[in-house]
Amino acid sequence: MPFVKVNVKEEINQMKKADPKFAEAYDAVKKEAELIRQAKKLRKELGVTQPEIAEISGMTQQMISRMEKLGNSPSLVNFIRYLDGAGLEIKIEKKSINDTQKSVSI
Repeated sequence: MPFVKVNVKEEINQMKKADPKFAEAYDAVKKEAELIRQAKKLRKELGVTQPEIAEISGMTQQMISRMEKLGNSPSLVNFIRYLDGAGLEIKIEKKSINDTQKSVSI
């Protein structure tokens, strides 16, 4: 049986249209992954290493590494410890009336 090429984005969009709960969960995970991706990018731009964050935060370097890998979902407490160790902070902003997404920036 030959392999069939699948358009993953299209499949996800169809699932989101068919199931509002799936859409909500998918969007939440996507936002979390983007927040972690941004934090990792900023950490690297600042020249802060994982071992340095571990030393400052009291977490292990392995915990920092796992946190930065997509697919892992750190607790809020550990994520804040990570941010503190990297010299970053979370800034929460009220979304505009026309905006359908909540604005959370770091």
